[in-house]
Amino acid sequence: MKVFPFVDYMVYYNGALATCKSKQNERHISIPMEISQQIHKFIELRVPHSIISYEVHDSWYTCRPVPDSQCAQLGIRSNDPKPQVVDKDYISLLSPTKILVLGCSTWGDICEQFGDHVNVIATDGGVLVQIMHKSASKEKAVQWVLSDIGVRSENLMVFGDDFNDLGLFHMSGVPVAMENAIIELKNCAAHVTDSNDHDGVAVAIERFVV
Repeated sequence: MKVFPFVDYMVYYNGALATCKSKQNERHISIPMEISQQIHKFIELRVPHSIISYEVHDSWYTCRPVPDSQCAQLGIRSNDPKPQVVDKDYISLLSPTKILVLGCSTWGDICEQFGDHVNVIATDGGVLVQIMHKSASKEKAVQWVLSDIGVRSENLMVFGDDFNDLGLFHMSGVPVAMENAIIELKNCAAHVTDSNDHDGVAVAIERFVV
């Protein structure tokens, strides 16, 4: 029987949080409270109708309720909980793992203003802006896992569909793009599998691993 040493490792929030259950340790890189406050003010002044939410470990907060019509854009399915609505004073004290912004077309301005402190990625066709600490990325978190278990990146298979997966694709030996992935991922993929809605990850694993 094969034993995989990485099964109890998890990477969340575009790499801002990586955990190992068996060792009870984690790699967590949050956005400093003062930078989060500045970003919040910057967005509210320029895009006052946008919806800003904050993920802090396993908690999710917002100052404004997410309309049902926009839940899907945040990955919220019909039975999923929405972010907890709290006041601005509570938000101002957070050091978030990730900031999500819906309805912000000027994400390039955020990048220009705060690029020394955070990574700013527009996904889902530019509808959703994801903001993490400058040192946080999927590829860095995965490299932390690989170093811990003694696996080389050229022996790594990864799956992706959007801009936040580009770094992973460049570091891994077998990058696999979903059928619904952006063209930039497909262009550097070793293989293109079925879409997210058609069990594309399982299809690729059955082809290459099983």
